[in-house]
Amino acid sequence: MPLRVSEAEGDVLILQRRRSAALERARELADERQSVTAAAQRYEVGARARLSEINQALAVLDSELRNVEAALSEAGRVLALTEKERTDEHA
Repeated sequence: MPLRVSEAEGDVLILQRRRSAALERARELADERQSVTAAAQRYEVGARARLSEINQALAVLDSELRNVEAALSEAGRVLALTEKERTDEHA
């Protein structure tokens, strides 16, 4: 069963929200990394471990962002096709 335009638009909207949330989380982690890095260089207890956790989280988040971007691209393609099909049906 083909997607309706509203379903395709909904898919795009959900993915855009996921991307925004992931980008916001990446900014938060990058800010935290900035402060933790200085502490890690001073060998403060736990700072190196936290820095490692942040770096790992950022790597996972980067992969997730790439996946969301790919899915968003595909959802945009599907939306365009769905809109074209609807236009062709009404022509």
